[in-house]
Amino acid sequence: MNNRLSAFQLLYISCLSFLALTTVGMIFFPGGTMLDHNTHGYSFFNNFLSELGRWKTFNGESKWVSFFSLDIALIFQAIGIFIFNLKFLESTNSISLNRTAYFVALICGSIFPLLLIGIALTPCDLYLVYHMMCVRVGFGMLLPLSFAYTILIRQHHLLPNKYGNVMMSIVVAIGIYLVMIFFGPNPHKVAYVQQTAQKIIVYAMIFSLLYLSVGCKKFLAAEK
Repeated sequence: MNNRLSAFQLLYISCLSFLALTTVGMIFFPGGTMLDHNTHGYSFFNNFLSELGRWKTFNGESKWVSFFSLDIALIFQAIGIFIFNLKFLESTNSISLNRTAYFVALICGSIFPLLLIGIALTPCDLYLVYHMMCVRVGFGMLLPLSFAYTILIRQHHLLPNKYGNVMMSIVVAIGIYLVMIFFGPNPHKVAYVQQTAQKIIVYAMIFSLLYLSVGCKKFLAAEK
């Protein structure tokens, strides 16, 4: 297996692993939400994904399976995105397609994975300020990164434009979510809204990366 295909395959596996590991974390989550510390189990619409990575639940229980499931998922995803980004830019010779988009993708695609690791290593119940900084800056980086990919894909001769269109839809979704983060209802007062919006954008990102990795394996890995 050549290095190019290996990088595309790694992103594919890391996305599937993220979905599997976060599901395991939800299954073993003891319970507790911001508004009700005594609930049982994980509430898809009332718990943030980050709450899987809390050192302890809201009512003080330890939850090692959930904690390590999220941390491993985020770190593996970060590695997959970092390696994929470098190999994608090299495989498409993106610097010749659009220098500005290339450097935006190179910089943001290198910083964003580091922020994912930062999210993993800063449990929100212990280091909330640093955790939220990684979340907000991370999603902020994802916006120009996705837009740069949209441009590069649409200018490349092998990858069909539909892959660029998917990345453009992520740009719109992230923009809406950033407005929600900064101006949406306070999750300490209103249930569902922020928690549900977070999952929509995270799963949209994961499935778009899955789709992109499949396209790269199909079209770029075979390019001579």
